[in-house]
Amino acid sequence: MNDFDPDDGPMVAMPETPKRPHGCWIVFSIFMVFVLVGTSASGAIWYFFLRERPSQVERDELVEATAVPHESTTAELSLPATSVPAPTAVPAPGEVVNRIVFVNDEGQLVSIAPDGSEEHVLTSAQQRFQFPAWSPDGRFVAAIGTDRTGAGVFVLDDSETEAAPLPLYADRRDAPFYLYWSPDSSQVSFLASHPDGMALNVVPADGSADSRLLTVGGPLYWQWAADSQQMLIHSGFAGEDSRLELITADGDGTGDSLAAPGFFQVPGISADGRYLAYAEEITGANSRLVVMDTQSDKEVQQRHAGIVAMAWSPTANQLAFTNGSEPDSRSFVGPLRLVDAATGEIRVLSQEPIVAFFWSPDGRYLAAISILRSGEGDINVQSGKTAVGKQIAQQSLPRLRLLVYDVTTEEGRLLFEFVPTFTFATQFLPFFDQYALSHRLWSPQSDALVLPMVEDGRNEIFIINITTGQKRFLAEGLMPFWSPR
Repeated sequence: MNDFDPDDGPMVAMPETPKRPHGCWIVFSIFMVFVLVGTSASGAIWYFFLRERPSQVERDELVEATAVPHESTTAELSLPATSVPAPTAVPAPGEVVNRIVFVNDEGQLVSIAPDGSEEHVLTSAQQRFQFPAWSPDGRFVAAIGTDRTGAGVFVLDDSETEAAPLPLYADRRDAPFYLYWSPDSSQVSFLASHPDGMALNVVPADGSADSRLLTVGGPLYWQWAADSQQMLIHSGFAGEDSRLELITADGDGTGDSLAAPGFFQVPGISADGRYLAYAEEITGANSRLVVMDTQSDKEVQQRHAGIVAMAWSPTANQLAFTNGSEPDSRSFVGPLRLVDAATGEIRVLSQEPIVAFFWSPDGRYLAAISILRSGEGDINVQSGKTAVGKQIAQQSLPRLRLLVYDVTTEEGRLLFEFVPTFTFATQFLPFFDQYALSHRLWSPQSDALVLPMVEDGRNEIFIINITTGQKRFLAEGLMPFWSPR
């Protein structure tokens, strides 16, 4: 393992006359560009979602959910000072679940213990499933299921096997493609295709009521507040049609505007609910990162190049972020930095070209994924359309680095290099900041990671010990995610 020291270099500031990103372009510098053409990003996501589906025998028509009208409610502009992290962030004694769910080669859901024992097939259905997510209490798994008749949102009990699960929501045309549990495990929020872009919906996890449309936009990103009553949403990327609002989950999907959104994807709420983080557009088509104290209205501000990607520590008021290194970059790939919300101090943890990062549950570590620098491998990481398109046609996959940083000591270690699965590289990593809120790669004890890799031409799942850097084969499959407790 190679040690390397973080650098204290300055942030890359936007120049006075940059080129402004247009529409919903989001560039992922590994080997492809996600061109978000037309109304929203859902088309690009859904294309790759369907791409891996083999043919299925037609089944009975999925039940089409009906939206339930609801009275309008205006969201508060600030979160209560007493907000706390989701109650399942620290497991109670004797309540640790410690299981991993993944998708097998048949497209069915399987849960398993980290040591490979107690394997449990959750589904034996005609649907093929994607991106399973554990409920915060560790009892249930939600996933998107598809067949020739359409797609639906399903919630499954980890203790049962279902051959014909009933969907909480299903639709032939407006198909769901991403889901995210509320912190109290009572609701599933999800995105579905919509004529006007994307539709953000919520549905009771127990199936006691139909799903309800909250708002429409494109693209749409959000974080639940710890009380499961509010969401901080970012819709429309940047510009006149964009929105940055704190809305209520049982309201009409609108709230008072916080700022003119800048160049970023997912907004953030700190662990104690005191701070909000987002990017704000400023004069001259520039963008700055903002950390706002909702109690004092004070702000920490820092101009940035490219797009900024951010994530709050689950235990402290520390915000990790990356941003593009070029003024007109449409990427968030760049050095990894850490902001102290109380003091405004910004530290550089790494100068590596980081494409994704994930906080450990105890808030001590950041697992980061970087791309090989120019000349270090045979993968072209330029964002030019010609080079990227050629790699997609050849089905080539990049080699990535897995690194772990201890934020208490500011020390980082390179664990190893690996080739990610196609789904992980094209669906998960470009939107890692949203998936990090809903799908967990870290073990509940913060001592290991689960990752999907391509080994000998097969999609395989490995457990990685972050202390030794050793990886252990767990199963063949895709999309593995660890239970939160």
